[in-house]
Amino acid sequence: MGWVQELSNLIGTFRFYEIVYEYQQGLYFRCGTTVEIHVRLNADEKRTLRIFERKVVKDTGGYRRYILPFSSPVIPRDYYRNFWTGLPHHKKRHQKSKILRPGLYFHLPLIDDIIKDSNQERVLNLGNISVPTTDECEKSRVMVISCNIRYKLMDIYRACIKIDDYEDSLKDHTLSILAELSRGKMYEEWKDPGMVSILENKVRDEVRKVATEKWGLEIIRIYITDNVSSHVERMLHETSVSMNTFLGSLVKKGYPPITTP
Repeated sequence: MGWVQELSNLIGTFRFYEIVYEYQQGLYFRCGTTVEIHVRLNADEKRTLRIFERKVVKDTGGYRRYILPFSSPVIPRDYYRNFWTGLPHHKKRHQKSKILRPGLYFHLPLIDDIIKDSNQERVLNLGNISVPTTDECEKSRVMVISCNIRYKLMDIYRACIKIDDYEDSLKDHTLSILAELSRGKMYEEWKDPGMVSILENKVRDEVRKVATEKWGLEIIRIYITDNVSSHVERMLHETSVSMNTFLGSLVKKGYPPITTP
């Protein structure tokens, strides 16, 4: 059935329309460059603008001032006179944006392209990191910290243009901030829920400085889901070290001897 999928993909490349749903944002590309599209106002926004426009008509002398010839009422800066009716219209009626609102959009196949992404809330599992503590003991004690992040897409233009693969970048950046702010603490401090909560808020605020202001991602909350004490031993095995030397080092560390054939 491979040819069926190939045919379906070929037909998809010649689609001349795209639907952006209510839970999505979109970008319109023409020859590889994003273009601005007129913002599609919803019913509530149009109703609000009509109320403001009627108030401007009332404040500037009523409809007669706009009907009489050679009449030029002074209207506020954010308004303009409609070419056909002469009545004041708010400039938001012709506002443009690179971010597509929900609706049906037509485009030229092979030349134009529309990409979409969900702006719903997401919870991303960041995995875990190990952070050394300042406790004095024979073996190095570290804390293994697991973390989740709840966020949502706020600006698809910045998320797609300013950063490569914003989800992976958000994961790596958050773990880096978490590791930086977790250093220098003792094991007993990790038993305090208040300290953990303060750490979550600090990480959230630091991540927002980049993810929200530059990448267009709204950071809602950081969750430290688990933090446990562990002993970590790392050994570097180079090719120049013989097997007998490597096994001997394990015995010195207290591991049972291993016999090799």
